[in-house]
Amino acid sequence: MKRAAHRIGAVFFLFLVALGGSSPPAWGAGEEGSGEEGRVYAIQKKGYRLKHEVHAAVGVLPMDAFYKGIVVGGGYTYHFSHHFAWEVGQFLTSFNMDTGLKKELQGAFAVEPTSFRELSFLANSNLVFTPIHGKMSFLNRSVVRMECYLTAGPGISRYTLFDRAGASGYREEEKYYLSANYGIGLRLFLSKRFAARLDIRDYVNFVGDGVDHAAYFGLALGWNFRLPSFSDQEEDV
Repeated sequence: MKRAAHRIGAVFFLFLVALGGSSPPAWGAGEEGSGEEGRVYAIQKKGYRLKHEVHAAVGVLPMDAFYKGIVVGGGYTYHFSHHFAWEVGQFLTSFNMDTGLKKELQGAFAVEPTSFRELSFLANSNLVFTPIHGKMSFLNRSVVRMECYLTAGPGISRYTLFDRAGASGYREEEKYYLSANYGIGLRLFLSKRFAARLDIRDYVNFVGDGVDHAAYFGLALGWNFRLPSFSDQEEDV
């Protein structure tokens, strides 16, 4: 699990280095390459202003040696402005597939674990900070709007605990633990109403005997809407 945490940390480090070493495509000088008193201004306002966002997600939990999780879920996010939002809730259910490691241990060494646990459910509520947005050209035929964001917040996790119950197999028990998570994400706008999302998060689950890290990689489709109707106008930050 420590390796998973180190990998997530490395991803964050490379992400921050990339941000520090490049300029967002939608940014530049205010006039003739210079702004007032050396300040830098956005050339254009952000084209899409999000308000209510509902998303459906699929993903993986790939780091555990005994199982790999296929994750489905969804959530709701309220956007206060271009830069700040509250992911009110995201709920993820993991369908776990055995890697066969337990059988290999039994066959090679005549041993198998007396107890182990599998992550089966995650729920979180996060703050979202979006510092970067911009445009990309696709084959010089269309413009793709995108933004990068950071997330962090508390949550809960549910594990299925397996304890050896003699020769008959394992006894199963469900337990809930406190959790926290942090991550990075990329949103690609398909239209004013729909956006595709890529999320990378590290879930830090405070299980009874320590801390369990679960790396989550997910793809989501978000539906962005306003009440009482959709808005087709740009808005200020």
